[in-house]
Amino acid sequence: MKTLKKIIVLIVLLFATLAFYSNVEASSDLYLNSLNFDVQINSDGSMDVVETWNIDVSDTNTLYKTFKIDSTKYTSITNGSVSRITSSGLEISMEDYGDYAYHLPTDEYYFLDMGSNYEVAWGTGYENSSGTATYKISYHVNDAIAIYNDCAEMYWQFLGSDFEIPAKKITGTIKLPSAVSNLDELRVWGHTPDLNGTITKASNDTVTFEVNNNQAEKMVEVRIAMPNDGVAYSGRMYNANRLNTILQEENSWANEANATRMGKIIITVIICLVIFGVLIYFAVKNIRILATVKPVVPTTHYDYFRDLPRADATPAEALYILNENYQGFNQYDIGRVFSSTLLNLALKKFIKIEEIKDSKGKEDSRITILNNNSNQVQLNSDEIYVYNFLITACKNKTKSVFNKGNLSDNPDEITMQELKKYINANSSRVVNLKNGLDKSIKKKLTANNILDLKGIKRRNANMAGCSIGVIIPFVMIFLLDNIDFVTNTVNSIGIPWYVLVLALVMLIADFVLISKANKRISVYTQAGVDEQDKWKAFKKYMEDFSLLKEKDVPDLAVWERYLVYATAFGISEKVIKQLKIVYPDFDNYDYNIYPTIFIMSHMDFSSSFKSVSNAMSSSFSSGSGGGGGFSGGGGRRRRPVVEEEEGKTSSFSLHILRLGRPFFENLHSLKMHLQKKKLLIN
Repeated sequence: MKTLKKIIVLIVLLFATLAFYSNVEASSDLYLNSLNFDVQINSDGSMDVVETWNIDVSDTNTLYKTFKIDSTKYTSITNGSVSRITSSGLEISMEDYGDYAYHLPTDEYYFLDMGSNYEVAWGTGYENSSGTATYKISYHVNDAIAIYNDCAEMYWQFLGSDFEIPAKKITGTIKLPSAVSNLDELRVWGHTPDLNGTITKASNDTVTFEVNNNQAEKMVEVRIAMPNDGVAYSGRMYNANRLNTILQEENSWANEANATRMGKIIITVIICLVIFGVLIYFAVKNIRILATVKPVVPTTHYDYFRDLPRADATPAEALYILNENYQGFNQYDIGRVFSSTLLNLALKKFIKIEEIKDSKGKEDSRITILNNNSNQVQLNSDEIYVYNFLITACKNKTKSVFNKGNLSDNPDEITMQELKKYINANSSRVVNLKNGLDKSIKKKLTANNILDLKGIKRRNANMAGCSIGVIIPFVMIFLLDNIDFVTNTVNSIGIPWYVLVLALVMLIADFVLISKANKRISVYTQAGVDEQDKWKAFKKYMEDFSLLKEKDVPDLAVWERYLVYATAFGISEKVIKQLKIVYPDFDNYDYNIYPTIFIMSHMDFSSSFKSVSNAMSSSFSSGSGGGGGFSGGGGRRRRPVVEEEEGKTSSFSLHILRLGRPFFENLHSLKMHLQKKKLLIN
């Protein structure tokens, strides 16, 4: 069952990761299903552009786009307008608002010169709703074409690195002012950092381009060099030759882009081979373990064991052996260990636990230290850790809101409520206690020839090695930045889908093999395996005691001792029910003689111990560290009601921030710096 759970978790994790990274838009409530550019280059060097957005919008009052003013690329943008296309195909022109507004009314727009950029914005009507809408943004770009002695050049960035809406598909059609006589004289290039698009000379007067799965903040630009006889005039005319410079630049960028592409392909192939190699290696290794390593089995197997397997074993040691906690107690175990050790200390007369009532008559429990720092030689090392923790808690207790009328300032006393508060307020002390228990028990069990340190080392090494096959794909996704590139590379290499399925099957098979192989690698010696079997049988005996036909019914004094271990195993309530069946006069016994039974059978005491146990577990969880993430960023939108500060966070960094990984955020910043050079799309 545990193996099946691990496999299910692994599959879910892998598919969730792939879905997360291949659908960047899932993190945003703005997403372009399609973005089309229809461009007409005119003979006067200008161009008319119509952008058609099919976009998913949610809780957004206003959408907008900016155009950086750059006199080296154009002189001005005029005649801006926006219209909305209905589901039936009807085009509805929006009304020009005429002035800047952070929030625009529905179906109104502005197209303004903002000083450093032009900005178009329009009201969506989706302030408190969501839906899919289609918009057309039209504008006229003056002097978009530069004329040189040997060519005319269009160099236009359709999306900038500050465009923060991901798009599933971007398409464009660029019409020349006239057809070229020789198609070889028409030269076209497209640039995008992810190398995820194509540009084509569709005919003598038409150029088309397409980009798939464009992430937020990934620029898309097109460069065209054409004969200058098709453009009669432009405000950007230069008495210079330009074509050779353009060709040299693009050739250099093409080589750089091809090298980048080839590098990523090589990395992808190497990683895939490494993954297969690792999976095959550990599959063979674990098969060999299964074939050569004989399982260590109990010398004598017991269905039930009616006595303590080892008389000097503490409840913490018993739980450690029973559950194979060779890597240390988990947060759920630590509470039961603490509570059962308190009961054991009470049984050994080192502490006293008694019922009290506060001034309001509410029941509570009080713990009193009886042998403060004396006779600790009688205690085991793990019991000393708990005992000293309790002494420190008594000395540093906080005044409780309960028991104000009954509580003294006695430094050797503490109520359950105060103990719970102390635990909640001192999580680091709980972590230190847990670490101390782990070390002391491991040391003692090793000295007693129960734990096998070589077996532990071998099992941990096997687990660590097999984890590499899972970690590598995640590292690949982070380093290559874009899962789409990985999938595109896989497709371009021609790796069949069934090879990927085979890799997944091998990964699952490895987990099955490692689970089985690790069972063969015993962390116990033969003596340890024998004792573990007895503890399992002893636990089963306590659970099924009332169902067994026992000739000799153990005395309650024996069960008082057994209940300490039942508490550690988490079955104390079940054992109490068993005792009430076997001992008809159970509720009439003198519990001054059997204080531990009284503690465990009394509802309020049981509740108090549960409360302290839960506090211990949760305190360990909070004190053992952890992390969190946060989200941020802008988006080419304005939400209703509250004006948001505009900002930019790359899609990659945004996801890493959400995962709480600042290291990869810094890595991405370095990558973005190196990506400032334009890259070529084939």
